[in-house]
Amino acid sequence: MKYIDMMKKAKADGVTSDKAMWKSVESVDEILCVVKEEHPELYMAFMREQHEALYGPHYDKHFAEVDVEKIRYTSASGEKKTGAHWSIEQIMEATKSMPFPSGTTPWDKYVAFNSFYADTCVVLDEATLLKAAYRFYFADEDAPSGKIWEVMTAIHYED
Repeated sequence: MKYIDMMKKAKADGVTSDKAMWKSVESVDEILCVVKEEHPELYMAFMREQHEALYGPHYDKHFAEVDVEKIRYTSASGEKKTGAHWSIEQIMEATKSMPFPSGTTPWDKYVAFNSFYADTCVVLDEATLLKAAYRFYFADEDAPSGKIWEVMTAIHYED
């Protein structure tokens, strides 16, 4: 029997309650501690999947910091770099006059603008880069909500 089948049967039998569901979540959490230790990539993929199921394809502080730390690039001066170029505060200040789609989090902006910086800092000045990153991630008419989450998932978490 699969876990989901057991949960569906419990719901159909009318035996689910908040108390029972939280007890079940705590039990699954204990198993996930083992998965985290023995299979960290699988654990992170699962946690991202759960985050997206609960919050949609949008970043919070934790997942933003994890993904930005994965950014690797070469600066315009040829120096190898890792992680963020801008802080969350710098990005919020630089983008305060830009209208963002509903549901966009400050952490979506943090990942998007730092990711775009890493990819284009050799060929674009910062002002142009900010405008281009905004258009690419937040004003793309045919893109899904949470484009930066989808892009980073494809780059770092899918085979």
